[in-house]
Order: sequence, then C-alpha cells, then structure tokens
Amino acid sequence: MEIAFNILSNVFSILLVVFAFFFIILFHEYGHYLGCKITGVKVEEFSIGLGKELWSKIINGTKYSFRLLPLGGYVLPEGENYDPNNVSPTNFYAKPLYSRFLIIFLGPFFNYILAFVIFFLAFAFFNPTVTTEVFMLKPNTPAYSYLKTGDIILQVDNLVLDYKDGQKMIDYIHQAKDKELYIKIKRGSEIKEFKIKTLWDKVNNFAYIGFNPKSKVFFELNFIRGFNKSITTIYDVTAKYLNVIISIFTGHIPLKTVYEQSAGPIGITKIMYDFANQGIYDYLILVGLINVIIGLFNLFPFPALDGGRLLFIIFNYILIGISLILKKVGIYTKNIVITPDKEEIFHKVGLVILLVFVVLVSFNDVGRIIRGENFIK
Repeated sequence: MEIAFNILSNVFSILLVVFAFFFIILFHEYGHYLGCKITGVKVEEFSIGLGKELWSKIINGTKYSFRLLPLGGYVLPEGENYDPNNVSPTNFYAKPLYSRFLIIFLGPFFNYILAFVIFFLAFAFFNPTVTTEVFMLKPNTPAYSYLKTGDIILQVDNLVLDYKDGQKMIDYIHQAKDKELYIKIKRGSEIKEFKIKTLWDKVNNFAYIGFNPKSKVFFELNFIRGFNKSITTIYDVTAKYLNVIISIFTGHIPLKTVYEQSAGPIGITKIMYDFANQGIYDYLILVGLINVIIGLFNLFPFPALDGGRLLFIIFNYILIGISLILKKVGIYTKNIVITPDKEEIFHKVGLVILLVFVVLVSFNDVGRIIRGENFIK
C-alpha cells in the first residue's frame, strides 16, 4: 500500500512539474501573441513545446500546436524571418518600432503577471508562520544542554506564548544580551522550566541560545496580505537578481561560480520536482520565483533574448534621432538604421552562445544529481 502511495505521489509531482512548465511557457508566448493582436501583426503559429508536432489546428489563419518537449514554445509572427520583398501590412517588420517593442516586451511582462497571480494565491490562502516548537539544536550551545527537538516553548521570562508566536519569541531572545532567561516548555505531557544564559553573535549583533524554531504553513485567508506580499516579493527577487547580474559584470562573482551554481532545464526540473513533493505552498512559491527569473532573464540585453531584440529597437531609435540631426544640418540625407538582416546575424550568434551554455550547464546539472548535491543553497 505504501509503495502504491509513493508511486502515485511521484506521478503527481511529475504532473505538477509539467503543468508548471506548460503555464510558464503559455503565458510568456501569450504575451507575444497578444502584442501581435494589438498591433495588427498576423500570427502564423502559436506553439507550446518544441520538437515533433503532436497536435495542431488552424483557426483564423493561425496554426495552434502542441509539440513533444514541454521545455519551450514560440509565437511565429508573419515576417519574423525577414524578407525585404514581403511588404504585407500584417508583417512584423512592416510595423513601426514601438509596435515591435510592445510585441517583444509583453512576453517577459506576462511572466511577471503570472508570478503575481501565483504569489497572490500562495500568500492570500496560506500564511507561513514561525512557531514556538524547537526544530533544530546547535551543538555546544546552552539550548543544546536543556532543550530537545519537539519541545514547545510556552514562556520566555514574562512573555507568555501561543504556538504561532515564534517570531515574537525570537525577537525577544535576540534583544536579551548577557541575560539568563526563564524558559518554560512542554515536552510531551510534561511541563519543564529552565534558566538558560544567552550568547552574543558579534557578527549579526543579536543574542541567542542555540536553537531554530519550526516553521509551518497555516491556511489563513487574507487578500490584502496576498496583494502586498506579492508586490514586495516580486520587487525583492528582481532587485536581488539584478544585483547578482551587476556583481557578475563587475567581477565580484566569478564566472566559474556562475557556471557551478546555475541550473539548466534539467536542474530546474529537479528543483520543481523536489518542491512539488514538499507541498502546494512551496510549489507555488517556487513557480512564482521561476516566472520572475525567466521574465528578468528574457529582458537581459543579450542577442537572441527578448531584451537583446529590445536593445536593437532602442539603438534604432537613437540612430533615427542622430539621422534627423544630420539631415537638419545637411550632412546626411538618409536614415541610419540597423536593418533586420544585419540584426539577425547578432541574434544567431547569441543563440549559439546560449545553446552552448545550456548544454554545459545541463552536463553540470546531471553531475550534481549523480553526486547528490542540492540545487538550492
């Protein structure tokens, strides 16, 4: 019976991983698709997945398809494969620069929208709370001599605690420098009392006695909390990864470290599978984080990424501005622009570099799985 349950649990976790990839790709590509519809660009194909076609149907001139590998997808606007002889008004390159900018930008922007929806569901329906239950004890500390895993701390000095008052308890202990604390606990059916002297962490500047409390996720409906925490989480994650990118370019984070700690498609799949086994809250948080990271990564100004294509549009706006100035002073009469065929050379080179990086990181992913290393540090 236990074996059957484990099999069903593993199958369910795998389905959750596939489900997550499906919606991440779907929302990203739908952003591009919506941009095409807003700007009047014809969409020749909207594909979820890569590789062999499993199913397709043409609706109003657009081919909708599912393909074998659920690790990618694409929207193919008319004229994306640049042909100077194609002058159709529904051609991607027949549209002004701002229309093309909108089409490209909406892809990663929709990853941010999906991240907000997912975070909102997680934070509005669930409340991760630090409890007063002892979870881990640090050796060679005062707590290690008195407390045991599973103890419920009922009182610290005059501070009487409920089970969900873990953060209040931690805050009180952190302020108790060089103090002997009165600790009252429940251990099974017994009530015990101790006097425990605090230690001082000179690096982080707080007092401690040497234990970590247990965190639990409680079902607590609160839409205001859901909205506020979704916004702050998206902002914090974006700021964090922007700082990482800046640190890479300034040399504070070595490229070797980036390679060793990056996760490719295999690693991300493994992380999602592990989190799916931990519960719906952890799973939702991870999928939300992946959406933010994918949205931000796609906005990175590197050829072949959405951000690289946006950068060329910005360059063209700058060159058009320079052209207008030169025309006014009579130096040059034509517009200076980067033509799509020239731009595509950069994107093809960028794509090759990205694919090589993905292959290398995937080899590293396999090695880390074989060695039993954790992807989350």
